[in-house]
Amino acid sequence: MSDPPSSFSGGGDEFFSKMLGDLLRLMPSGGAMQWQLAYQLAASSATGDSPDPYPDPRERIRLEELSKIAELHVADVTGMHLSPSGRSPRLTPTSRAEWARRTLDSWRPVLDRLSGAFRAGGVKLPGVVDPEQGEGRSAQLEEMLGRWMSAVMPMMMSMQVGSAVGQLAGRALGHYEVPLAPATGDEILVVSANMHQMAEDWSLPADDLGLWLCVHEMAHHAVLSRPHVAERLASLVVAHAEKVRPDPAALEQLMQSGPAMGDPASMLELLGDPSAFAGALDSDELRRLRAELDALTATISGYCEHVTSLVARRLIGEHAPIGEAMRRRRLGRGAGERMAEHLFGLSLDQDQVDRGEHFVTGVLDRSGDAQLARLWVDEESLPTPAEVDAPGLWLARLGLDDR
Repeated sequence: MSDPPSSFSGGGDEFFSKMLGDLLRLMPSGGAMQWQLAYQLAASSATGDSPDPYPDPRERIRLEELSKIAELHVADVTGMHLSPSGRSPRLTPTSRAEWARRTLDSWRPVLDRLSGAFRAGGVKLPGVVDPEQGEGRSAQLEEMLGRWMSAVMPMMMSMQVGSAVGQLAGRALGHYEVPLAPATGDEILVVSANMHQMAEDWSLPADDLGLWLCVHEMAHHAVLSRPHVAERLASLVVAHAEKVRPDPAALEQLMQSGPAMGDPASMLELLGDPSAFAGALDSDELRRLRAELDALTATISGYCEHVTSLVARRLIGEHAPIGEAMRRRRLGRGAGERMAEHLFGLSLDQDQVDRGEHFVTGVLDRSGDAQLARLWVDEESLPTPAEVDAPGLWLARLGLDDR
């Protein structure tokens, strides 16, 4: 078998044009997210070859009882309504496949905005010149590559999102495994099989873990259900995505020397990997967006960890084993979390939680509980990146530094 062409110039143009044409024929028409594909991949990745039993109805009843207890205490600590509707949120146990489907449902408004941003931004292809021959791409190949790159982005996002959610379902406990968007309605899904597995692995009492999870999820729900917080997070994720585009140079290298060379089906499989040929222009604007995303997610995570720990001390007493288990879990993040981080520009590791907790502690040390609640009043109250690391600056900006 002869070696593939070494560049896009000269005789290689015909080969790559044919490959790109084959790939285009494999793709659905239209430029929007391919939602059916995303749902299919999520369900397939979530279950694999393993059983995915639906929870016992008695578990649903017990979790509803724990939800009522948790709601009272989280509302007392946060001083917030836990749901925009005014109704009581509740945690509901479910299967991995159903968790994946419902998570995609709740993410869909943000993902549609991401897809729209990609289509509006288009794909700019820099001219590539062969240093030996002094020639660029042929007009035919340039046109074909542009068409392929424009068509591949919604397909790529659909595959990557579906795969990421499916991977997450394999180890997720609650809805806010990735705090991208609030749960739809007042029902917060938790994965029953994963809860049981964690309780067994760490020798944790099932009710203690269930109560801890109720508090943790309701704290996140109280924060992310506030419209200005959800909108700020979504806007930053979309703005970040607009700065990250498939890298044509990486695509060329992948097609010339990658394992999918000459195999359109294998090339499509690679699209499920967010890092396959993504590129980003390292700019001041991109660094600013990443800093703001990190600051917001750190604040959310740190605040919710503070609320969870405070309520757990009231209700469980010695909850250190659960806290340590969760910390170890974050340190050993799975493929789903890593894929979600890459897709949305989020940092979800333990360092982010620690950073947010240090901010909360700094506010409490300087001003007490009353001022901490100002965090979620409006968008202007959200801390800047500098303020997350120096809580006194946040208190001073809002005029809260006088006790």
